[in-house]
Amino acid sequence: MSASAIDPFTLAVIHASLIGIARDMKIMTMRTAYTELWKEQGDLSCCLMDAEGDIIAQDPNGFPIHVTTMPLQLKGMLESIGRDNLVPGDVLATNDPYIGGTHLPDVLIARPLFHEGELYAFVCNRGHWADIGGMGPGSYSPATTDIHQEGIMIPPVKLFEAGRVNAGVLAMIINNIRNQSIGHGDLRAQYASCGAAERRMAGLIARYGLPMLKAAMAEIVTRAEAFTRASLASFIDGEYHARDCLDGDGWTSEQRWIDVRITVKGSDVTVDLTGCDPVSKGGMNCSRSAALSAVQYAIKAITDPENPPNAGSYKPITVLTRPGTLVHAEPPASMVGFGDVCYRVMDATLAALAPAIGAKAIASGSGSTGTVVVSGRIARANGDKYFTTIELSSGAHGARSFADGINVMRYGPGNAGSIPIEADELTNPLSFECFEIVPDTGGAGQFRGGMGFVRRFRVMAEGATICLCADRHATPPPGLNGGMPGRTSRYTIDPGTPQEQVLSSKTPYIPLRKGAVVELRSAGGGGYGDPALRHPALIARDLRNGYVTRPVALAAYGALVTPDGTASSD
Repeated sequence: MSASAIDPFTLAVIHASLIGIARDMKIMTMRTAYTELWKEQGDLSCCLMDAEGDIIAQDPNGFPIHVTTMPLQLKGMLESIGRDNLVPGDVLATNDPYIGGTHLPDVLIARPLFHEGELYAFVCNRGHWADIGGMGPGSYSPATTDIHQEGIMIPPVKLFEAGRVNAGVLAMIINNIRNQSIGHGDLRAQYASCGAAERRMAGLIARYGLPMLKAAMAEIVTRAEAFTRASLASFIDGEYHARDCLDGDGWTSEQRWIDVRITVKGSDVTVDLTGCDPVSKGGMNCSRSAALSAVQYAIKAITDPENPPNAGSYKPITVLTRPGTLVHAEPPASMVGFGDVCYRVMDATLAALAPAIGAKAIASGSGSTGTVVVSGRIARANGDKYFTTIELSSGAHGARSFADGINVMRYGPGNAGSIPIEADELTNPLSFECFEIVPDTGGAGQFRGGMGFVRRFRVMAEGATICLCADRHATPPPGLNGGMPGRTSRYTIDPGTPQEQVLSSKTPYIPLRKGAVVELRSAGGGGYGDPALRHPALIARDLRNGYVTRPVALAAYGALVTPDGTASSD
């Protein structure tokens, strides 16, 4: 059946149904997961792909950095296992970042779907496992210099063969992680979501027939490409360039530079990352697939963000990388901190394109995953011997040409949430003292950057450790078009005491005494436009809300709040 034979209403219903299946996969996984990283923070993503391994639909709340790398990793699995070796009931698994993945904690589960012997699609679920083995609990040290230090690498394997679990493979994986009941439970949640999606897809075939479903899938991709090209055609043709840096690589504090050169020609965009710095010694590297994902996300966000993304959304984009750089790491380079590299690729891509996109431009946000792992040994009734919490200390959007940045909200290619403090305290030996907005952290401008937050807690266990794999503690998120930079992040143990210890955003596992207070402050977002152009009513509103203090308002805007609630020069 040709795509032209599908009426628009049927196409819309099928498209919405496919997105709904991907959405329900994620919801099902979150509701049946064991780790807070999934059930509270949602650090997983689901999608449907066609028989060629191209994305047709993804869950609306999925991570861009998860979803847009899945096709490359799936194709890497198929190349290794062989498409002809797939049968109904198979479930494939891998976390190999070199064949299109991200880092070892992100484990991809893929189920091929068959109808009357024909392979017609794949359902995929990738989740960030709370532990994958390696140097320490949480598997997240920036000091890793070798991929094998990150944890167990799962090559492309059949986790299930014709519906039967491969017990040896499963045992090998589970026995190499720390909290085995959590790992096993989360894996079962991923598997169950794929089974549910298979049944839902069978229902669509029963209603519409496979020929119509396949034609609809092809048309969905074709239309997405057309929408994207129509938006890209409004960009100003030309060559653009921007650079941004990471604050060290996990071993040294030497800045590591991302270099982005972009050519816009009609509805085609070429992004050249070959000028990026060589591969880092530590874990601050990413795979080519992850770098592609960051670029694709940035361009999708400023073209047609309301149109559901799929493979067609990215066809107009060409990304060039050079093997051996920190955006195209090769074995055995570590990539545990890939997320922060991707944030910087995204930031630099958006900064480079700013002159080409006019009012769509946006300043840099907090620009980091903000990953902080607090862990230790603790006896649990289920037999596990560790507690591990992954605190995400990142949350502030950059300002736009028409509005202030959003406060205390994760954004970008890894948009996970924070664990509610009640759930955190219930599961882990932590006692929270605050979780609140930090004033003056957003950069000043005609529109100011979003405010960062502070998350402070006391550790109530003996023998705990802390590990940080984050960024922006030294280099602030830059503003745009005259806007000021946001405030840098800050990580402190026992703040305001004689024992105060300020940590680098890249700190390998260090001990925490029982009773130690940990304070995590995220960076703020960059401002947009000349601060002298900010409307006095917006300054007054920020002062009333406590987002900006009087001394900072005076320094940035030359304005103070008057008794009637307005702002005026002083």
